Amino acid sequence: MKVQICIFLCFYALLISCSSSDDAVEEIPQEINAGYQKLQITHPDAGNLWVGIWYPTTGMEAAYMYNTAATDLDITGLVAENAPTAVGDWPLVVFSHGFSGGGIGSVEICEALARAGYVVAAVDHSDAVLAVRVKGPSTGTIEEALQYLSDNPFGDGTDYEYRIVETEAVVSSIQAKTEFNLSSKLVLGGHSMGGWTVMKTMDAGLNPDAMFVFSMGELNWLFTGNRYFEAPFFQEFEFPTAYFYGGVEYLQAVDAGRDNVYAAFCYEHSPSPSYGLLVAEGNHFTYNSLALAPGSGGTTAQFNSINTRLINFLDKQIKNKEVVVSTGMDDISK
Repeated sequence: MKVQICIFLCFYALLISCSSSDDAVEEIPQEINAGYQKLQITHPDAGNLWVGIWYPTTGMEAAYMYNTAATDLDITGLVAENAPTAVGDWPLVVFSHGFSGGGIGSVEICEALARAGYVVAAVDHSDAVLAVRVKGPSTGTIEEALQYLSDNPFGDGTDYEYRIVETEAVVSSIQAKTEFNLSSKLVLGGHSMGGWTVMKTMDAGLNPDAMFVFSMGELNWLFTGNRYFEAPFFQEFEFPTAYFYGGVEYLQAVDAGRDNVYAAFCYEHSPSPSYGLLVAEGNHFTYNSLALAPGSGGTTAQFNSINTRLINFLDKQIKNKEVVVSTGMDDISK
C-alpha cells in the first residue's frame, strides 16, 4: 500500500511539474473592449481636423454620449474613454463618412471593429453641412445636406477633393502615433461619398491592403444615372474589396430603370477576391446611427449583419483567418 501511495505522489508531482512549464500552459486571451478618444490633428494642407478614434483596449466599457446630432438626439455607445490601447499589433481602418454624416455617424460599426481588434479613425470632413460632429455643434440636417448637393451637383467631384487631402492627413497622422500599437496593415472604408473619397485617395497614391464601401455612389447612380468610376478603374485593383448595398436601394434602382445597383457594377469589374453584400431592407442611411437618421438609420439586426460580415471580410483578408465571409443567399463572392 505504501508503495502505491508513493507511486501516486510521484505521478501527481510529475503532472504539476509538466503543467507549470511554459510549453504546456495555454495563454488565456485578453478580453478586448472598445476604447475611444477624440483627437485633433493639424496638417499643413488640411488644417485642424477632429478625428474619432476607436481601438482595442482591456479597459472597462461604460455608457458614453458622443455628441448631439442635428435631430436633437444623442449619439450614444459603449466604450472605455481614453483607456490605454491593448497590447497587440492592430491594423488601421480609416473610415470616411458620407456627405454630412460626421466622424461619429456610424459608432455601432466603429465600436464593433475595435472589439474585433482594429483601430478605426474617422474624421469630420470639412463638408458644408455636418449633421453631427466629433466635437462641436452640427451645422445642418441630413435633409439640408441633400438640398446642398442638389444645389451643388457632384459633377466630376472637383469641388469635393478637399476630402482626399483630409483622408491622407488622417492616415499619415495616425500611423505616426505609437500609442495605438499599429501593425503595417491599412484598410480604407467609406459610406456613400466617403466611398468615393477613399477610392480617390487610393488613386492619388495611397496603397491599402483592403477596402470596403457602404452604398458608394448609389444616390448619384439612382438620380443622375452617372457612375463615380468606370470599369477600368476597378480592374486595376490589387487588393480585396467588399461592396455593401441596401435591399431598398436595389428596388429603387430597378424602379428607376437602372436594372441594378452601382455596387453590382463595382463588384463585377473588381478582381478577386471581392464580395457583394446585401443589407436586408437597408436604405442609403442604414449604416448611420438612428439618432443621426431617425427612421432611416440602422436597426440592431442590420448592424449585427453588417458587422459580422465586415469583420469576417477583414479577418480573412487582413488577418489571414480561416473564416467564411458570408453564407447569405443574396451575397456573392469571387
